[in-house]
Amino acid sequence: MLRYLTFLCISWLTVSVSLGQDQIQYMSLETCLIYAKENNLNLKNARFDEYIAASSVKEVTALGMPQIKASADINYFVELPTQILPGFFNSQQGVFVQDGQPFLATLIDPETMAPIEGDPIEAQFGFPWQSTVGISAQQLIADGTFFLGLQAAKSYVDLAKRNTARTQEQLSYDVTKAYYSALMAQEQLKLLDANLNRLEKLYNETKVLNETGFVEKIDVDRLEITYTNLSLEREKIKRFASLGRDLLKFQMGMPIGTEIALTEQVSQLIDEPELNPISEFSPTKRAEYDLISSQITLENYNYRRFKVGYLPSLYAFGSYQYQAQRNEFNLFSTDEKWFPISVVGLQLNVPIFDGLAGYQRMQQSQIKIKQLENQRILFEQAATLEARKASSDLWNAYNNVQAYKRNVELAQKVYNVSQIKYKEGVGSSLELNNAETTLQEVEANYLSAVFEYLLAQTDLRKALGEFTVVEPASLNE
Repeated sequence: MLRYLTFLCISWLTVSVSLGQDQIQYMSLETCLIYAKENNLNLKNARFDEYIAASSVKEVTALGMPQIKASADINYFVELPTQILPGFFNSQQGVFVQDGQPFLATLIDPETMAPIEGDPIEAQFGFPWQSTVGISAQQLIADGTFFLGLQAAKSYVDLAKRNTARTQEQLSYDVTKAYYSALMAQEQLKLLDANLNRLEKLYNETKVLNETGFVEKIDVDRLEITYTNLSLEREKIKRFASLGRDLLKFQMGMPIGTEIALTEQVSQLIDEPELNPISEFSPTKRAEYDLISSQITLENYNYRRFKVGYLPSLYAFGSYQYQAQRNEFNLFSTDEKWFPISVVGLQLNVPIFDGLAGYQRMQQSQIKIKQLENQRILFEQAATLEARKASSDLWNAYNNVQAYKRNVELAQKVYNVSQIKYKEGVGSSLELNNAETTLQEVEANYLSAVFEYLLAQTDLRKALGEFTVVEPASLNE
């Protein structure tokens, strides 16, 4: 039994360690982008808009199909409608005698030889219980707005797809920036850990030198203060790094509670830019350009729809009904009759005058088209300027990285020399402390320059429209 319990404990510990390792997801920038394009809710909503647009095409197409409906009603007239019958239904009557027998006869106007009309008659027809059941159908034959609407609906699908592409492009941009931000916070932690280790080693050595009488106690105190401040800075950066990973998970659509680790190395991300990265740049590569172009196409359809709205439209229709009238509620009795009513026909609608409302709509549509065309021109100019600025910023950032990298190497050499001099007793603790502070500053400046370079590189990719669209393997509902 003891061996069995021991086996269970070991197995439980093994599984627990294994599950703890599996809970951490190791993410590169590429895997973050793929995960985001499969799980980001904004992108899912954009794809839902595509489905809605596709469904709207089918909806418009359905308007050109026969529209068939059935109807049924039961009515009880508490008071039957009163009809006024003309006077000729109530001709005046007179009493005549023939063969000694009186009889009624219609009075004739001797001039017109027509019956003399009496007073109009108030009459009520039918029965209080009435019911009608039937089926009716309508079929579009000719309507210019329908066919234009069908073409516009298909263009609306295209607009939805381009909007999805724009959303994906922006998502890739946001995820990339969030990834670099989290990665740089991670690198700052590594740098601070290295500085703390170096400072701790120096502190221990100085403490020994103080105990042997080679350095003063104030030198130990200075190093302790520096170590404490650096430790506080590390705690702050640690919280910032955790927040940066949470922001990255939010951008990807990943649960915030998921543990992730970034696999990229900063040293692998610094490449010398091309001499002229915008030589083949064209604003037409940007998703925004396609989006505006689709809006122009749709508005042109809108203008043509208003224009053909002045043309006649023709519909065919037909209905077949059965009607019953009863004095009592026995509408469904098989002993009583139902009377058929059927009709077929054509309906022609010819617009004549709408108070110039359609003309005003056409004018508004034309102005919107001009506005969108101006917007496209403005975008072309702004995108070109954005690409030029991004290219310039990238080169400036790259030069800064190289300069700060050289400064780190020089500061490291100065620190090494100062440390040797201090240990040999020919250098002061103040000189060593200054060298340590300078090294920390230039290392921090180097990381900041690297971050600026990565952001500039991301901005240039966005400006050039280089964020590729990767279709997800599946759409998680």
